[in-house]
Amino acid sequence: MKNLLFIFVLSFLMFNCSSDGLEDASKTEEPFTYSNGNLSTGKVSSTGLVAPQGYELSEFRNSSTPGMGSFYLNFQENARYYVSDDFVVPQNESWKVENMIFSVINPDPVSPNFPVKNVVVEIYDGNPELATSKKLYGDMETNLFRKATPTKIYRITPETVDISNGTQASLIYDVESSISNLELKSGHYWYKMTMRFDYGEDWSCWVPRLPQAGNNEASFNAYWKDIKSNTIYNLDGNHSGLVPINYETPFKITGIKTEN
Repeated sequence: MKNLLFIFVLSFLMFNCSSDGLEDASKTEEPFTYSNGNLSTGKVSSTGLVAPQGYELSEFRNSSTPGMGSFYLNFQENARYYVSDDFVVPQNESWKVENMIFSVINPDPVSPNFPVKNVVVEIYDGNPELATSKKLYGDMETNLFRKATPTKIYRITPETVDISNGTQASLIYDVESSISNLELKSGHYWYKMTMRFDYGEDWSCWVPRLPQAGNNEASFNAYWKDIKSNTIYNLDGNHSGLVPINYETPFKITGIKTEN
């Protein structure tokens, strides 16, 4: 009887170990990069302007916003703005988020030093403007800045004729933020982000909208908010006969994903 009981217990343990092994084997973990659309529109503009060797262009359709047709960010207390956009973690996946990367235009094209040294981020399970949405991560005070790196992409408009002219074209930077202890299951999420600058409250910078070319324009649903006036901007108005344009931000998320 003791021998039978021993055999039963041993068999039970072996079965459970085997089952656990099969369960673990069914899951895979690997690095991932999520990209919220195409920032580049190619090496040649709609008017025939050619990008410098090794670079690409991000041409934005003409809009009612002057210059680069972009979001405006400033962390000055009396003129504070933030940007929000959404992303989806697919079914049967979970993400361990390690970095959020935002595309930003250097406000001082002559200076080789990028002024942003402070990035604050919050993550929500819905639109941050809705009372039903719950904040899952972050706050608007903790600095998550990691580094800023120049890309090989110039933001231009159809009116750009000179890449070296800072009022007509501007190099886009990747601003990275360090994210820790954030694991997201499959679902629909939103971020809320703004930046500080390392000198002067009067400095500003641009978060470029995603260009239309090569992207699903119907899905554009980002917005930026003027906190002082409590005003939300999600559409570039139809001024001077120009076509209104929805907002969408170029950003990336990197980390480790688990597929079930």
